[in-house]
Amino acid sequence: MEVGDKQAALERARLGDTHARGELLESFRPYVCFIARALRDRRLAARVEESDLVQDALLEAHRQFAGFRGSTVAELTAWLRQIVIRTTGHTLRRHCGTGKRDPGRERPAEALEALVDPGSSPSAQAVRHEQAARLAEALTRLPEDMQQLLLGRHLDGLPYAALAQRLGRSEGAVRVLYIRALDRLRQECGE
Repeated sequence: MEVGDKQAALERARLGDTHARGELLESFRPYVCFIARALRDRRLAARVEESDLVQDALLEAHRQFAGFRGSTVAELTAWLRQIVIRTTGHTLRRHCGTGKRDPGRERPAEALEALVDPGSSPSAQAVRHEQAARLAEALTRLPEDMQQLLLGRHLDGLPYAALAQRLGRSEGAVRVLYIRALDRLRQECGE
């Protein structure tokens, strides 16, 4: 869904059109998925699926939509990001607190809130969030191996050797694929 279409859907959703609200929130699924993937604790991968985090966040956004006070897609993007951070934080804390509590396994809630840059203006934050949403959407159009490579390299900070093992390729092949993935992502983003 293009930005103009999202703006029109946002206006209809604010007027009470539940179908437009559903389509609008669904159009942000790649962005929500991208944030959830970045926030998910790898140690809890067996307990918490990324798709569950995405579903929880979109459901919460649907429930709270009446409380959304913005009027632009950029404001909606920033609002959604806050919901994803909050719902992911709640889910991760709930799973960390089950069974025996190991303080080494817990994360302070401030770690998630630190993802918000308090030094920039709200409009600058909204623009960055909207750009991140477009990037996440472009990532979903790449082949799976390119997605895994870019996310592993940039979100997880993995070296090429670890990515080569993960993808079942040689390190040289992974380096070449990385360059191709970046080129393809630039094409998908139109830049």
